Amino acid sequence: MSRPEFQAPSFAACYRHPDRFTGIRCQRCGKPICGECMTPASVGFQCLGCARSGRATVRTPRTVFGGNLSTRGGLVTKVLIGIVIGLYVLDLIGQGFISQVFAMSGPAVLDGQVWRLVTYGLLSGGLINTLFIALILWSVGRPLEEQFGTARYLMLYGAGSVGGATAVFLGFPDYAIGGGAYSAVVGLIAVHTVIKIRRHEDIRPDLGLFAILILLNLVLGGLGGPSWVSLVGGIIVGGLAAAALIFPGRQRRAQLQVLGLLGVVVLCIAAIVVRVAIGFA
Repeated sequence: MSRPEFQAPSFAACYRHPDRFTGIRCQRCGKPICGECMTPASVGFQCLGCARSGRATVRTPRTVFGGNLSTRGGLVTKVLIGIVIGLYVLDLIGQGFISQVFAMSGPAVLDGQVWRLVTYGLLSGGLINTLFIALILWSVGRPLEEQFGTARYLMLYGAGSVGGATAVFLGFPDYAIGGGAYSAVVGLIAVHTVIKIRRHEDIRPDLGLFAILILLNLVLGGLGGPSWVSLVGGIIVGGLAAAALIFPGRQRRAQLQVLGLLGVVVLCIAAIVVRVAIGFA
């Protein structure tokens, strides 16, 4: 009876360490690799170069709307809640100094303080508003952050803020208003509504909620106040930004989303320019 032939492993110098001899080779390129240079693979080992190139070809997991998949448990939402509460407390301590610098003010924007269009969305304007904003961010913001990813989620929040500030400027260009974060978070509710439209779900409860919120602001702020106008602006612009992110298909999705968001920004800027031309000519 013949015995099976036995072939001793061939030892060669490691491709990175010539003074080390090894019998193990990379499963992809065949280079000899020592213990320091080998990376475990699904089968056998790979050299450092092949392992790096393999990781580079692995596609990053994406959410349904193209954002990076996150496992941080709504970290950005928690940070936003902390910022809104922190600025409210600082405004109390500073006797309104934060509002004087960051709140929406038509004359200040005309004077070049354009940051107010964005920072307006971080101010709550009162204790009740602060609690309401924190509640909406916690219940609505976290799921949206998971679905859109960090960058897109922040863009949606900013869209609601800018939308509210733009609406205030269009309707009340000489007016100053402190709390705009509620327009940003209601804009996030509008994002949820657009998702329902995309999925062909019933949006009547959402429309009813918007009507209640607008009527409540009308009662508390009066028809001649900017509060309800800011709310409407946040809903409209937040919804438009959501449509720009939700409706593009997979093909060239990122480019179409960027173009859509730029279109929303240009629309707000154009509205402000037209209002200035009409009201301040």
